[in-house]
Amino acid sequence: MTLFGEFLHNRYRRTHKWYQYFAAYEAHFERFRNRHVTLFEIGIGEGGSLEQWRSYLGPFARIVGVDINPACAQLAEEEIHIRIGSQDDPAFLRALLDEFGAPDIVIDDGSHLQPHIKTTFDTLYPHVAKNGVYLVEDLHAAYWPNHGGGIRRPTSFIEIAKGYVDEMHAEYVWVEQPGDAQPRTVVGDRTRAIHFYDSVVVFEVGEYRTKRHRLSGDAAVFRPDWTAEDATPMPGGFQAPLPPPVPPMMPPGAAAAAPAARAVPVTPADVPARLRALEAELAALRASTSWRVTEPMRTLGRLFKR
Repeated sequence: MTLFGEFLHNRYRRTHKWYQYFAAYEAHFERFRNRHVTLFEIGIGEGGSLEQWRSYLGPFARIVGVDINPACAQLAEEEIHIRIGSQDDPAFLRALLDEFGAPDIVIDDGSHLQPHIKTTFDTLYPHVAKNGVYLVEDLHAAYWPNHGGGIRRPTSFIEIAKGYVDEMHAEYVWVEQPGDAQPRTVVGDRTRAIHFYDSVVVFEVGEYRTKRHRLSGDAAVFRPDWTAEDATPMPGGFQAPLPPPVPPMMPPGAAAAAPAARAVPVTPADVPARLRALEAELAALRASTSWRVTEPMRTLGRLFKR
């Protein structure tokens, strides 16, 4: 059963989730199943999500639930650890890191107050394990002034996350004026991808690598001087460019008997004549009886390969 299916047929404690979150959960958490992972969930309500994470991730997962409500201490079970404290307290968050080590997954479902989300992110994100995931949900609250947000308001975590996209690309920024500069940051260097969903932002954690690129492949395959007159009609009307000219095949033993012929180079002046000869040879082949008779077998061969 999918995580969403388990939610719909919930046999655990109560939990409240928006339906659209589950596609993001499964897209980013699937690879952690049945592995030794540590998950921090900030804000645990009545504890139903803690049980669902344990069920979904499997027997090797260690679940750490964080909430400001002392009554949540009753939710501690096997492999579910509860710590009481505020997500707006960096010292408390650092104590979690000291006790449980680097988390593989962080889910911020806490107060939804934008300053609290930023404090939690600034404290925990630099310590999330490489190849880990940091997920902030219920970000519709980022558009609510009573939660410290608002449309395009700088304190909104949505706006802050947009800025992290620029930090990911710091090395590509073209600086024309002093204000255009984008310095490299810990977030930019550690972030492999940022995904925006409805009310959810997901950060995929990596580590800095020097940017590299290269051009590969055979430049001779593409003809920049190609025109429509060089095309060969194909079944269905598709126009395919002719392949680069190749020397004619020689029968076995002919190379030893005619070394001078093999050594004659092909000059640019020879190419048009060679192309015309190949076109005539191809047209004769396709007009032949054997080509038409064997067409069904070639079709079956292509289908078999697919």
